[in-house]
Amino acid sequence: MNKKYVFLAVFFFLLLYFATIGFRPLFTPDETRYGQIARELIVHNDWVVPKINNLRYFEKPIMGHWLNALSMLTFGENEFAVRFSSALSVLLAALLLWWLTRKYGEKLAAVSTGIFLSSGLVFAVGTYAVLDGPFTLFVTGTLVCFFLGSDIQRFSWKKFGLLALAGSFCGAAFMTKGFLAFAVPALTIVPYMIWEKRWKEIFILPWIPLVFVIIVSLPWAIMVHLRDNDFWNYFFWVEHVQRFLKKEESQHPERFWFFIPVIIGGALPWMLLLPALLKGYQGKWREYFQQPLLRFALCWLVFPFLLFSASSGKLATYILPCFPALAILIAYGLIKYFDRCPPKIFNVTVQWMSYALFSVAGVFFIFQLLVAFGVIPVGLYSRHETWQWLVAVAAVLAWAWLLRLALKAGGFYKKTAYFACGAMAAMFVVHFVMPGLVVDKKAPGSFLARFAGKVDKNTTVVCYKNLVTSVCWYYKRDNVYVYDRGGELEYGLNKPDAKGRLVSKEEFAELVKDPSKYIVIIMNSKRLMKELPESKFKIWEKGMLFQEYNGK
Repeated sequence: MNKKYVFLAVFFFLLLYFATIGFRPLFTPDETRYGQIARELIVHNDWVVPKINNLRYFEKPIMGHWLNALSMLTFGENEFAVRFSSALSVLLAALLLWWLTRKYGEKLAAVSTGIFLSSGLVFAVGTYAVLDGPFTLFVTGTLVCFFLGSDIQRFSWKKFGLLALAGSFCGAAFMTKGFLAFAVPALTIVPYMIWEKRWKEIFILPWIPLVFVIIVSLPWAIMVHLRDNDFWNYFFWVEHVQRFLKKEESQHPERFWFFIPVIIGGALPWMLLLPALLKGYQGKWREYFQQPLLRFALCWLVFPFLLFSASSGKLATYILPCFPALAILIAYGLIKYFDRCPPKIFNVTVQWMSYALFSVAGVFFIFQLLVAFGVIPVGLYSRHETWQWLVAVAAVLAWAWLLRLALKAGGFYKKTAYFACGAMAAMFVVHFVMPGLVVDKKAPGSFLARFAGKVDKNTTVVCYKNLVTSVCWYYKRDNVYVYDRGGELEYGLNKPDAKGRLVSKEEFAELVKDPSKYIVIIMNSKRLMKELPESKFKIWEKGMLFQEYNGK
């Protein structure tokens, strides 16, 4: 592959993941949560115990918060810094994927990496501030290094180094999301070693990684225990065992098959090439899966997928660690399809995709034009968001045009490159063209900013549970009172040093009677708003309430 095209691809992926992440406001609750935890590490100079609103927050270990805090120290307290570690993690995971696959051919390495980075879910998580990006990086590092190390037959310093690196990655994964860091690699490695008829090595090889897991994670594990000896009890039994076994109410209960549509949708646009992909594997399954890499990738995809599906709590982002393996399997099938068959199935699929996108762009353009002229009262975009929907239409048209170029192009690389670039064109503009109704619902920053002048260090701030992290982040507070219910902060609110931080309806009614206190309450619950005592100043707008008592 021409080095010029390699550098061009790297440039476009860096642009895709870094150039736009600072433009969209932070979404609640995830992005403001992880931004605020990292901010408090810095403000309190406490790099051991994670907190939100100066309340203990033990749902996750510390590594992801360290990464976010280091990013803030580098770039400041802003949207780019909060999302930087997610974007960097996905790009580094892609680099590890390339390292794993390059031994099996330049083409497989390039295509696997491109498929991974241009998949919808990978892009969504890589430009969104959650811990699944860093966790995927560390799990990918664990599996890649273990596979490469175990592939070396005789013991050597290189084998030792790779296994040690696998353990270090695993320790970092453990410090990011806990015991899942052991489950995903184990459920990949054990079936793979059995399939390879190397089951005896299961009792030998993991010892070196285990030592380095301990070296990496034990210092913080001991420090957090010494600072709060309930951390491991809560984190292990409540967050892992009880929720997995459904003895504790799950935060995100879903059915067993939840991740099937997530995998299919998350791998778009590549899953639309499934007919060509299956044609590539047709008739030679046994031959292809004699190869260790494909066996490893299949185990990496299937068994962790079953684990995630068996858990009582599910979010779409949880399945991301399976996507490097999925990218390998898709890439291999497509390569074999183009090697063995004329690209008829690919061309037909791409042609119909382009027709569909041209049609969608046309219908959407007409619809929004009618909204703009007042013929239709409500649309996805308001009448004042003309440039946003025009850019969205242009992006869809660009996608369709690039698909037409893929149709006409000759050769595997050009066809797949144009196919990927079409989706990437749409991904690139997504941060700029989000409708106001989505941003207003998920990003309360602009609403809160309007009242920043009314909130100073002497103001008593009360807010509803799902706005706590946003209020803390935008007002730079860590002493906000929580109204009615604790939500995800319930554990911290139940601690003795948080007494009085959770305010009931009756307690709030008494609080506002004190004329010496200037109090504001912020919420997004219309039902609870009706229970509040009356005041002279209140604003209810776009689902958000700002109300003050004893106004200045």
